[in-house]
Amino acid sequence: MNWSAFLTLGILTSSIHWIVARSEIMRPFWGLNWLPDGRVRGFLDGLLSCPACSGFWLGLGLGAAGLQPITVDFLPIDVLCSGLIAVWCTPVFEGVLLRGLNRSRMG
Repeated sequence: MNWSAFLTLGILTSSIHWIVARSEIMRPFWGLNWLPDGRVRGFLDGLLSCPACSGFWLGLGLGAAGLQPITVDFLPIDVLCSGLIAVWCTPVFEGVLLRGLNRSRMG
């Protein structure tokens, strides 16, 4: 197990999910104004509301880019392992991120 790749994968997937799904700067993209009630539906809604779901796809992407905490010298398995590890890493690391953001508020 490559622990630095594990930490990097967790930090990247949780940060990317938080930025896309919860940050104020991305709020205009959540509504997709062409929908009648301004809500995202289907697959995209699942990704925005579920850190583990989006973590899997982000982990697959980062694994394909070479960020692989576990390597077995067979690329499809290495990439799949990155996605499966990110299913757990993303919500856990995002919980730590949200706790830190909450505690760092002024006031």
